[in-house]
Formats: sequence, C-alpha cells, structure tokens
Amino acid sequence: MASIDITKLKTIVSYLADNVDQLYVTKLMKLLYYIDFISLAERGSSITNDTYYKLSYGPVPSFTKNEIDNLDSLLEKEIKSQFADIVKLEAPKDSFGKLIKNKKKYDPKILSAYEKDLIDVVISKLGEKTAIALSIKTHKEKPYRLTSFNSIIDQSLAATLKGREVLN
Repeated sequence: MASIDITKLKTIVSYLADNVDQLYVTKLMKLLYYIDFISLAERGSSITNDTYYKLSYGPVPSFTKNEIDNLDSLLEKEIKSQFADIVKLEAPKDSFGKLIKNKKKYDPKILSAYEKDLIDVVISKLGEKTAIALSIKTHKEKPYRLTSFNSIIDQSLAATLKGREVLN
C-alpha cells in the first residue's frame, strides 16, 4: 500500500473546508471516502491512500481521523496534529459536532486535473448534504455493508460503487 502524501491530504482538507458549507468532522470523513473510493473504482488507486474502517457513522479514514482528533487533544503540547497549520475545529451553535475551519490555504495546483475534477464533482453532488444524510447513504452501499464493524473496508469493494454513478 502506498504511503500517505500529507501535503496532498492537507491540500484536500483545506480545499474542502473552503468549498463546503458546514463542514463537520463526520461530513469530512464521508466526502474523503467518496473521493478515495470513486478514484479506486475509476483508476484503481486512492487519492489520499488512507485506510478506511467501518465504524458506526460509516466509513472513516483512520489517519485523517486521528489527525483531526489530535487538533482537539487535551495533550496538545505532547501530541501535535499534522493538520494544525491548516485547519482548526470550532464548536458550532448546534450540537452536531465540530466544524472544520481553514487557517491557511494550500495551493490546489498540487492536485492533478483528475483529482481536482473528482473533488469538485463530489462537492457539487454531496457538499450540500448533511453529515447524517451522508452517513445513511454510505450505510446502504456494499463497501460498508460487506465489512464487519471495526474492520478495514477492503478497497476492492470500491468497484461496486460504479465510479461517479454512486453520487446520483
């Protein structure tokens, strides 16, 4: 498995924070899932190279989730998130979790034309949906349904999503 390109991942998170209203942590996890699994279905490779686990709210990219959790760590001095320079967490007025807000923008030129196009399509099709709606959507799909709880979602199951058709 390829290693995570932290600069590319930070660029994607920053880009999503800039282009998606109300980007809650759960919503970020689902958007990244669609970006990666559609890329897997279409090209045979992930964009972020993160590993996705089946958890109760749907597929979760483990590296990204750990880095987001570290933004909110009580042990902030000992554990520093690799995302701390680009995003911060904010508590909204509602009780739907924390929002991801940009601190610094990364240059989207680091993304290939394919990657940028796919991310834009995912934003246009799913960016307005709530985290709850996205969680429900992922629960109905084979990669989630065919995986045991707390297990890694097999990337080969991405083919069952039929690429961008899953966004309709």
